[in-house]
Amino acid sequence: VRPVGSTNESDTEFDKMKQEILDEVVRELHKVKDEIIHAIRQEIGRISTS
Repeated sequence: VRPVGSTNESDTEFDKMKQEILDEVVRELHKVKDEIIHAIRQEIGRISTS
């Protein structure tokens, strides 16, 4: 049993991997958000010209 707050190399690697995954998820969510905004703007433009 390790004392609370102690880390070893595997913990550090695991934390690094978690952060990389979170960063990738955030990037993908931004892409999806931008695609949704683009689609809504296109639809509004299509409706307003009809």
